[in-house]
Amino acid sequence: MFVFKRRYRAFFFALVSCVVPFHSSPAKAFDTSNDLLMNAAIWGAIGSLSFACYQGKPPCALHSGVDSEKLTLSLDIGSDNTIAFQRLSLGADWTESLYQSGAFKLAGRMELNAGAWHSSLKAPLNKRGYILGINPVFQGLYPLGTITPYFELGGGPNWLSNVTIENEFKSTQFQFGSILGFGLQTQLFEIGYRYLHISNAGIEAPNPGTDFHTLHLGVPF
Repeated sequence: MFVFKRRYRAFFFALVSCVVPFHSSPAKAFDTSNDLLMNAAIWGAIGSLSFACYQGKPPCALHSGVDSEKLTLSLDIGSDNTIAFQRLSLGADWTESLYQSGAFKLAGRMELNAGAWHSSLKAPLNKRGYILGINPVFQGLYPLGTITPYFELGGGPNWLSNVTIENEFKSTQFQFGSILGFGLQTQLFEIGYRYLHISNAGIEAPNPGTDFHTLHLGVPF
């Protein structure tokens, strides 16, 4: 087990050293109103994934670790200035928690998602498109009776239908999506806020970011 953890720890130290400089020095400056959320989402996603790999647990384990009997269908509805955005996700819970102390636990799910965006501008370079992605989402949960407050962090690869979103040329169709959110869960539903940051991690310049602020609604089944 010790050797197993060391391998993952070395891998993620290398990953962080490659990814972080590109995010911290983007080719195009991001809207300063989103800087705090952007950095929190990126560092949170990297930190959570690194912790999971250090523990040798999903999504870094050699097995998928997902429970096909614990699924969540969710809808995110929001915008980025003049861009409206909707995304449908199907998530499968991991079979084990990453960490637990008393009532608090760090768990999560693997999500497959498909989103569509549409610009309200009259004549943008690209009026509409879709975004496909797969994201491990880590959730910190603290049950309070029948209601469970949570926060979440995650990130993963995304694919754009077009390299241009509205009037911004994003250089590559392959992008990374980082998630930050919080909300409430019950046995019947979850509701909260989700922030989604999309950029290409400096793979190619220019690298403008797209930042969606969304209402998140989920139903477990």
